[in-house]
Amino acid sequence: MRNRFALSSSVLAVVTALVLWAPTFVAAQASSAAAAKAAARTDTKAAANIEKAWTMPRTQDGQPDMQGYWTSLSFTPMERPAKYGGREFLTDEEMAQVFKEGVQHTYEYTYANSAETPVYDATVYALGAWQNGVKPNRRSSLVVDPPDGRIPPLTPEAAKQQEVMRKTAPPRGAELENGGVVKADVPADLGLGVRCLSFGGPPILPGAYDSNVHIVQGPGYVMVEYEWNSEVRIIPLDGRPHLSQNIRRWHGDSRGHWEGNTLVVETTNFRPGATFHGANAKTLKITERFTRLDAATIEYKFTIDDPTTWTKPWSAIVPLSAVQGPMFEYACGEGNNGLVNIMAGARAAERTAAAQAASEGHK
Repeated sequence: MRNRFALSSSVLAVVTALVLWAPTFVAAQASSAAAAKAAARTDTKAAANIEKAWTMPRTQDGQPDMQGYWTSLSFTPMERPAKYGGREFLTDEEMAQVFKEGVQHTYEYTYANSAETPVYDATVYALGAWQNGVKPNRRSSLVVDPPDGRIPPLTPEAAKQQEVMRKTAPPRGAELENGGVVKADVPADLGLGVRCLSFGGPPILPGAYDSNVHIVQGPGYVMVEYEWNSEVRIIPLDGRPHLSQNIRRWHGDSRGHWEGNTLVVETTNFRPGATFHGANAKTLKITERFTRLDAATIEYKFTIDDPTTWTKPWSAIVPLSAVQGPMFEYACGEGNNGLVNIMAGARAAERTAAAQAASEGHK
């Protein structure tokens, strides 16, 4: 993986300390199992007392205070597995099992790569989900609407477009290992992430790593900073209209307002090539709802509405759990250096192929 460790010497010292702190596999298994069991046991009386004692903090202008550092980390799948049928919520035993399997997965796979793949072990650098505040989630899927917990089908036209995108996308992982060739005629061929331009959002979703966000509020504005690439969204709350449709931004154009204790943010004006799941930048609208439930949790719900991409709108809920800051800078320098090397490698491969073709032609 790239970019995460372009840090100062002081930050490297922190990382070194985390390496020394990282527990062994066996200890992690024991602690994760204990954590899952503890989370699964619900003490109704204690929960009621906590809820009664907690008071919603307020900003100076009287709005619910959601400031701080939060993580979207979750072992809950986006769509509901068939084995749960129509059940939105898990039993205590199922929730504990999902959490246990999630921790186990962090040891068997690193960022979707098998343990045998030569990618550094995230847990060594304290980047494993269980090391960064992941908590059990009683829901069987992040998708809550439609009620079946499944993302609605694509429209026929969107399905055709996404198939074309899939076939023309740069090969990754196993595709490269099986002889896939990266098309690198111009820098734009390599996508936004490799060029360190943007890694997307909204919505806020659990990532392979760097799943934290930093929320800051001020009179008339809310700022959401993503740990991934240190990208920032500044959301005005003063009722101003959206930008002209001719102005398209990496994270879209967001406008927010309060509905009681819930912050509602509507985002449009997405930039082509930088939309969630390849949605249509011209018709995509994402509505986010932030509701602080207690001292340690924000319920984050987002609704995807794009009639040209999906057959109907759909919604998901991602719990945001409080974590301790600060967030380290995500310096995307390696991607910039890699871009030069990839382009140079592509030209070298072309010269080699041309030479081989010429040699075979003379036989």
